[in-house]
Amino acid sequence: MSIHLHHIDHSGTVDDEAALEQFQKGWSTYQKIVDNDVLAHKEVGDILHRTLSAIPDPIDFLDIACGDAGQMQQALANTQVRHYRGIDLSQPALELAAKNLDGVSFDVDLDHSDFVTELTGRHHTSDVSWCGLSVHHLTIDGKRALMQALCDTTSRFLMVYEPIMREGESLESYLDRYARLNKPAWTFLAPEEWDQIFHHISTCDLPETPKAWMELGREAGFMNAREIYVDPAGLYGLYRYDR
Repeated sequence: MSIHLHHIDHSGTVDDEAALEQFQKGWSTYQKIVDNDVLAHKEVGDILHRTLSAIPDPIDFLDIACGDAGQMQQALANTQVRHYRGIDLSQPALELAAKNLDGVSFDVDLDHSDFVTELTGRHHTSDVSWCGLSVHHLTIDGKRALMQALCDTTSRFLMVYEPIMREGESLESYLDRYARLNKPAWTFLAPEEWDQIFHHISTCDLPETPKAWMELGREAGFMNAREIYVDPAGLYGLYRYDR
């Protein structure tokens, strides 16, 4: 099957050697997290695979902020996916995605683009939409607008895997809990790598409570919203929104 990588020019996109160097450094650290499965990537990938395997007819699949699509060949194997569309702002990540998806049994389109701009402006349709660990970078209004756009363009269901706060927990308390649980456990990271990861989390992440994640889906127009998995540390939740 064919793989196509599309560059969609949006103002503000950075594409130079410094950006590439930053990507390589950050991606190497993040890959250690994935390889050590401390964010439950394996379990979540297995759930996604089982969910898609239960669909008997051909589907178009959207992967939002797909990165290098490192787990997607396995997650989509032996399913009825006929077309995969991945969107990511990182050109190097998409080039890795093209390699990781080489040999799959379905057509692949990879869009080098900001996913918010792409999804709220171009309205590609899909049967199933997926996002792992990226919607939480948006404000509550941004999350709501994105999910409304996805509800309009997704025919079956949306699944997201995102960080969760406890009911009544402040962002500061959440960050304290995150560091208290993970810093001593993530011994595979060098001190500077932990600092790099936690700086990103403390400056970019905007988690929601489970109740808020489900309410966002219902407000967007999905008929049903439910939590289907929480990681062992209680820091991440998997949510499904059905049309």
